[in-house]
Amino acid sequence: MNESERPVAIITGGTRGIGAAIAEALAARGVDLVLAGRHRDAEVDALLARLEPVTGVALELGDAADPAFATALVEAAEARFGRVDYLVPAAGGAVPGTAVSIPVEEWEEAFRVHVHGPFHLFRAAHRLLARRGGAVLLVSSVAGLKGCPGTVAYQTVKGALPQMARALARDHGHEGIRVNAIAPGIIETRFHAAMTPEARRNNIDNRIPLRRLGTVDHVATASVELLTNGFITGETLVVDGGMSMRMV
Repeated sequence: MNESERPVAIITGGTRGIGAAIAEALAARGVDLVLAGRHRDAEVDALLARLEPVTGVALELGDAADPAFATALVEAAEARFGRVDYLVPAAGGAVPGTAVSIPVEEWEEAFRVHVHGPFHLFRAAHRLLARRGGAVLLVSSVAGLKGCPGTVAYQTVKGALPQMARALARDHGHEGIRVNAIAPGIIETRFHAAMTPEARRNNIDNRIPLRRLGTVDHVATASVELLTNGFITGETLVVDGGMSMRMV
């Protein structure tokens, strides 16, 4: 095993959306990558084709919430690159439903993916993160900070992540490990593109003071700052075009 001279990041949910944008932004900063996703398809192949000329990259397929897969990811990073400096558990997605409409199985799955997954990944990577004082970024949402109708599981699990960031930051700061969270608002993704034109226009005109949607690149730029700024820890950065100012 040869240790990379470059920093190394593990990103779950790193093959699509916000996770993939963070991967590309880190690659541009000279970071080697271990990406985790559930499937490999043409979209993933296109991402790898963009990354491989500029950085070292490994792809692992599996369930990001499985403790055994978390361990395998860290082992793959150590075997390939010899180190882990950044951890970005970005796997997850929207979970609709109120407390009386959501199936219990979907409620429990939301916790497994959004809360248990980052917890298991941190435990698996802790030894390597502590070696140099690495950084962790948890992906929350303004929905977890302010609330919105019809997504009780999503709001609850996303609301847990800023507190997890604070707890980990307090417990492991003496080891040089920094932990922060990012809370995106309405971002132009496949999910938002599937909305009706009326819903999209309402989001832009009535919910976002900047009158435009955010992009995954907006989130990625802010994420890189939280990962690389050596004196920020225990914080949650909102990236929402001012939307949370209107959420009452």
